Amino acid sequence: MPADSVEAQLAELGAALLSRADELADTMLALMRSEVGFHRSVALVSDDELRTTVRTHLDFILGAFGATTICYDTRAAAETGRNRAAAGVPLAAVMDSYRMCARFIWDELRAEAARRDTVTDAGVVGASSAMWLVLDEFTTAMVTGYQEEMARQFVGRQQERSAMVQALIDGRLTDTVDMWNTADTLRISLQGPYLVVCAELASIGRSVLPDIEARLLAQGIFSAWRLQPDIEIGILHLGPAGSLDAVVELLRGYVSTRVGISPPILDLAETASALRYARIAMTGSRPERSPVTIFDRDVMAVTAAAAPEVMSRIAENVLGPLDDLPRHERDALLDTLDAWFDNGGSAERAANVLYVHPNTVRQRLRKLEQYTGRALGDPRAAAELCIALETRYRATP
Repeated sequence: MPADSVEAQLAELGAALLSRADELADTMLALMRSEVGFHRSVALVSDDELRTTVRTHLDFILGAFGATTICYDTRAAAETGRNRAAAGVPLAAVMDSYRMCARFIWDELRAEAARRDTVTDAGVVGASSAMWLVLDEFTTAMVTGYQEEMARQFVGRQQERSAMVQALIDGRLTDTVDMWNTADTLRISLQGPYLVVCAELASIGRSVLPDIEARLLAQGIFSAWRLQPDIEIGILHLGPAGSLDAVVELLRGYVSTRVGISPPILDLAETASALRYARIAMTGSRPERSPVTIFDRDVMAVTAAAAPEVMSRIAENVLGPLDDLPRHERDALLDTLDAWFDNGGSAERAANVLYVHPNTVRQRLRKLEQYTGRALGDPRAAAELCIALETRYRATP
């Protein structure tokens, strides 16, 4: 049978169904309300909106039957996707509606073809091909529109949450109602405890903790994050079951940066001061030892970083006499002191770390005592050396 004859049959079928478009739209609306679970139980989209959408789609789909050129205008389908996403209708429910309507249209096409002597088997096959081709184009456009709207909403929510975090860390939220609204927007409880995390960026404005929010959520810890030019800031809600150790273990997986953790706080209004502690802990972190520093657990690191100018002066006063030594000799003395402190004052364990004999450790420590004038057996002198050493290492690139 010539192609134009098939096209004529398609045009005839399309025109026949279009003449009943209002009736078909009413039936499809009723089917959606009765057979699509979401639309049966939730009325986010009104009957008028659903019927208008169905009627518009019928006009485009059936109007394409028998067309000599294929040029589908899918703007209505894309707009439907965007509208349903904006209304909060799940994509699965929209897809169920499309599938149900497609089956209904196909049943009506077959019934109409059976009533007409002018429609052959080739015409029915052509109708099937034309209908599913148009539906595929429309479904793709609808899904694309839906995803575009969801992406727009996601960006908007992230921007809003980021602004809320900024307001907290700036200390600008003091009203109780504002605090409640902020907690709701950030999806965290208004009941602590909380932690503030501060991570150093490797380059301006580029996150060093990708997927951290999702990873924390998998551990039952809700959080909200803000990216600033030099640091990445997170507010974590530990809750009654939250584990600080679990947070630390997760953050240690990001080995390319220094991270500081504040002391726990019970009130979101304390976020600004907690950030200051987290930043101090971050600054005091030594990546070669541990990239994550907890303010309450590393007194020496916090002390060394809290007042850089003062501590730098103290370090110079305590360790300055070593600067007259050749660099390799000075570094050997400082590394030995560091290993001795890390191993609880044991020359044997320090020697194992340094791969030298314990007597070598003792000789180096005696030499360091002679140069600095501070005996490691004196607790105050040992504390001064420890603080000076921590400061020196953190000031050295």
